[in-house]
Amino acid sequence: MVSDQEEVPTVAFCEMVEHPELYFDKAVRLRARLELAEEAQYLSDDKCLLSHDEQIGVRYLSSSEQESNLHNKELTKIRSIEYGSRADVTVVGTLRNSSMRAFAWYHYRFDIIRFEEISHVIVPYEGALQAGMTYRAAVRREKYSGLSLVTPLRIPEYYAVRIEWVNLTAFPILKRPHGSKHELEIVFSVVSDQSKQMTERRWNRTIRCKVIRVE
Repeated sequence: MVSDQEEVPTVAFCEMVEHPELYFDKAVRLRARLELAEEAQYLSDDKCLLSHDEQIGVRYLSSSEQESNLHNKELTKIRSIEYGSRADVTVVGTLRNSSMRAFAWYHYRFDIIRFEEISHVIVPYEGALQAGMTYRAAVRREKYSGLSLVTPLRIPEYYAVRIEWVNLTAFPILKRPHGSKHELEIVFSVVSDQSKQMTERRWNRTIRCKVIRVE
């Protein structure tokens, strides 16, 4: 195991997968995307997309019950609807020359010793919202209509859609009217998306969103 005080080199994920033989069984720090799939868990990076056969699987190493509980806490956070079972993470761990060719499938395995940072995977908002996704979008605050997306949400025919912001009290700047000419950029997660049929040809859709930060 690696102590918090031990000096650990930082390695780019793409460098590690391009030259894995240089990093086998050595503790490194890296930034990557962690995805918790049903069959296994994987690390990836959009800068060097891996094929199915090249995937980097994940295992967690714990030297104590406390460390095991900490890993479980972090994984529960990533599995939440706010994160949608994926996150950008900074981790310390060790690459192993160990593959799996079963229901879980990977070429090498990275044993995570500890998490150092977990953040949302952010995508640009382009007129559609989905539960479990985190977006960056421009918003404005009107006096009567409240906080709204500058780019309108695309709404299917026969649907009425309401966006509820669940934590605006934590961001006073978003509660003050700014007018249509003043826009702010925010990062937010869709934490629930529910539709209810009201009549034969009418549905009400309620999307609940949590602001992560104002940029």
